[in-house]
Amino acid sequence: MENIIYRLLLLKNANVADLFQAVKKRHMSLLRLQAYGEIHQLIYVQVRNIWKMRSAKHIMSERFVSLMDDEPISKAIAVFDEQKPAAIVVFSRDRRYTGVLSERWIYRARTDPKRTKVGALTRYVPAAHEDTSLVDIARWMFENHVQIVPVFSGAARNRKKDETSENLVGIVSDISLLSAAVEDSDFGDEKVSEYATSNLIYLNPDDSVAKALAMFRENAISRAPVIERGKVVGMLTMHDIVTRFLMPRERATSGELSGEKVRTLSTPVKYVMSYPVISVPPDGRIRDVVSLMLKRDISGVLIMEHNRCRGIITKRDLLEAFVNVSKTERAKVIVQFAGDYEGIDDFQMSHIRRDINSLAEKFAKMFDEGMLVVHLKRIKANEADASDEHFNIRIRFFAPGTVLSAHEEGFGAIDVMERLKDKIERKILEEKERTRETLRKSRHRAGGEDFL
Repeated sequence: MENIIYRLLLLKNANVADLFQAVKKRHMSLLRLQAYGEIHQLIYVQVRNIWKMRSAKHIMSERFVSLMDDEPISKAIAVFDEQKPAAIVVFSRDRRYTGVLSERWIYRARTDPKRTKVGALTRYVPAAHEDTSLVDIARWMFENHVQIVPVFSGAARNRKKDETSENLVGIVSDISLLSAAVEDSDFGDEKVSEYATSNLIYLNPDDSVAKALAMFRENAISRAPVIERGKVVGMLTMHDIVTRFLMPRERATSGELSGEKVRTLSTPVKYVMSYPVISVPPDGRIRDVVSLMLKRDISGVLIMEHNRCRGIITKRDLLEAFVNVSKTERAKVIVQFAGDYEGIDDFQMSHIRRDINSLAEKFAKMFDEGMLVVHLKRIKANEADASDEHFNIRIRFFAPGTVLSAHEEGFGAIDVMERLKDKIERKILEEKERTRETLRKSRHRAGGEDFL
C-alpha cells in the first residue's frame, strides 16, 4: 500500500535532520529514498513500536456454533435467527473441519433452503490454532471475506491432525482482533483518512431497494451512503436488505410468515436506510473507529467533514491495513510494484506475484534487508486476447552494497515473467558464488582454512 511505503526525493544538500523531519511530518514507518528518479539507497526508519504479537488463544471467544455439512440450509437460517452468530463452523460427518458459513452468503445465493445442504455454501478458511499469530488470522479474514476464524487446540504444526469438532476450542472475530490491534500498538493512533476508501458509490433517497441490491452485487460492496443535494441523509447496508427483505421473503416462501405482508424490493431506500449516520472526522484515529464498531455493532463508519462525506472505512479496510503494516514492519525484503500493473488482469497478476514472492524469499536468505522493485509496462494492449499483449518487465533488487537488475520483454506477462525470473535466479547464483569466493580469499589471507 502506498501509505505504508513512501518515496522521498532527496536533494544533494539533504541531511539526516531533513529525513527525520519528513518522517515526523508524514508519520512514516518505512522510507524509500530516491534521487533523480533512481533508487540509490534504502534507509529503514522505525517510528512505530513493533506490535506486541499475541496469539489466537489470548483473544478467542469460547462461544461458537457448529453444524454438519449435510444438514439443510433451513437449519442454518434458524440458527442465525435464534442465536445470531457471526458465522457457523462447519464439519463433515466424520467430524473433520470443512469451513465456515456466513448468513449473507445464504441470501445472496438465492437457493432452496430445504434442498440445499450447508456444505454447498460453506467456504474453506484456514483454521487457527492456539499459537497462531493474529497477523495470520487477519490475513485469512481479509483474503476469504469472513468475519470469524475457528481456533483448534494444539499447535499449528499439527494442523490437520487437530482440526476435528472435538478439538474446536473457540473462534476469533474480526472485531476482537481489531480491538487487540489498536490496544497493543501505535496502529490505533493512525489517522482513518490514511486507510479510508474515498471513491464511493452513492444512492439517492428515492432509489429502490432492488436498484441498491443490484448495485451492491455489481460493485461487490455491502454498504453505500444515501445522498440528497450533496449531503448525507442516511446509510444503507446489505445487512439492512437481508434482514428486512430477503429473510422475510425466504420465510414467506417456506410458510413461516404465512399470511403476513412482506415488503417488496420496489420500496425506496429512504424508508429502509439508517439515520443519523455514524461518522468520524478525517483526522479521527483508528482506535476511535474500532471503538464505534464494537459499541454500535457495525462494520463501516463514514468519514465526514462539514456534513460532507469524504470517505468510508470498514472492518475489511482495517484488516488489510493491519496486515500490511505488520508485514512491512517484519519483512526483510520489501516488494514494490510500479508501472502498468493495475491494468493487468487478476489471473496474470496472481502468477506474477507468486513468482516475485518466490524471488523475495530467496533474496531474504542472502540479505538482512532489501527491496525488490518490479516495473511492468504494456507496450501494446490487445483487449481481445491478454496473451497477445506485449510487455516489458524490469526487476531491480537493492540491498546495502548490492544492486541486481534484469529485464525482459515479449508477448504475455506470464511468459515474460517466467523468463525474467530465470535471469534473476541465475544472477542470485552468481552473487552467491561471488560471496563464497570473497569469503575464501579473506580466510586465506587470514591464514585460516577454507571450509566452503
